[in-house]
Amino acid sequence: MALRVVNTVLDREASGRNGFNVSRLASEVGIERSKASRTTQDLCDKGFLERLDDSTLRAGDAFFATAASLHPGLVRRSRPLLRRMAVAHGAGARLSVRDGVQVRLLRAESAAGFVQEWQGRASLVTPCWCTGAGRALLLDHTAEEIAALLDDYELIGVGGPHAARTAAELVAANDHDRLRGVVAAHGEFEHGVAEYAVPVRDLDGRIRAAVSVVGREHDLLPRERAIRTDLSAAATALTDALGGNDTALSR
Repeated sequence: MALRVVNTVLDREASGRNGFNVSRLASEVGIERSKASRTTQDLCDKGFLERLDDSTLRAGDAFFATAASLHPGLVRRSRPLLRRMAVAHGAGARLSVRDGVQVRLLRAESAAGFVQEWQGRASLVTPCWCTGAGRALLLDHTAEEIAALLDDYELIGVGGPHAARTAAELVAANDHDRLRGVVAAHGEFEHGVAEYAVPVRDLDGRIRAAVSVVGREHDLLPRERAIRTDLSAAATALTDALGGNDTALSR
């Protein structure tokens, strides 16, 4: 039951809509409100959920710490690489993994003076179709696989002005970026924000994670070539932290 509750909260958060309060969550999961109240309180006490000021729920730090622990070597190895890119480009640098349509931020580093509400939280969840990291994590997916993945999701109204609104638009964007090996998402998550991302592959060539640099579009555009070079180097370095048989980081 606790897993169902956490997954329902995560799905809602990833959709970009307002979170569930206990009453709405109970209805969505199909349990009595009293049981939902006890379960969510226990999960909040353990840090797997957080209750916001408006009484809605979101995933907590304990959940993401558990996710990160699935491959501590990757997370640990990423810190100096991300920090170096953040400082070099005056932006944010991130390590993310995919869980279905959701992109989970495992580690984030920011340059001094770079502040974005959605950048600082190392447990951020975003949709895969309107972020650079999310698209990088889908670069090996066929058009049919992307259509099946997004079949039950409403893309309209989620993300920034240049976000994909259909599976076909997402496929086209990835087809374009795949040729250059680096995803360039301009205004896809938020107006005026750019995110450059590359997939991190294991020793068998499978995509396990993504590294990205995110910041104000007008600041990053002049640095695009250097960012692409640094991201590719970081992804190559992180491949060494991944074993060929680890399947925990992608679903």
